[in-house]
Amino acid sequence: MILAFQINRTKRVSSLQMSDSTYIASDLKLIGVFNAPEQTVVIAGRFEGEMTAGSVEITSNAVFEGLVRASEMFVAGRFNGVMETDNLTVSEKAVIAGELVTHALSVDAGADISGTVRRKPNQISSSSS
Repeated sequence: MILAFQINRTKRVSSLQMSDSTYIASDLKLIGVFNAPEQTVVIAGRFEGEMTAGSVEITSNAVFEGLVRASEMFVAGRFNGVMETDNLTVSEKAVIAGELVTHALSVDAGADISGTVRRKPNQISSSSS
């Protein structure tokens, strides 16, 4: 099944509770823009496009192609594109190609990474004294 979409998931204060996570099943291919700040996204299928989330996990048989921005990333599957994250963990069977921008990087032996890896610049906050 292939779905093309644009999703913006933001929490709203109301009596209706939204889930804090999204699961993209192994038989699903999503194409588009997915905006879920402060949410957890688990990809077991295929995603193509742009994603913003609090935490993203790309499982062992999953594929991500595009741009992702997340505080936490765990990659066990395939990634091709641009990744901006604070903490990146790469498992032994992961295959990554593209540009990685991160503060912290942990790579298991056996992982395949090609492309560029840069340290994410520190955000400087301005304060008045």
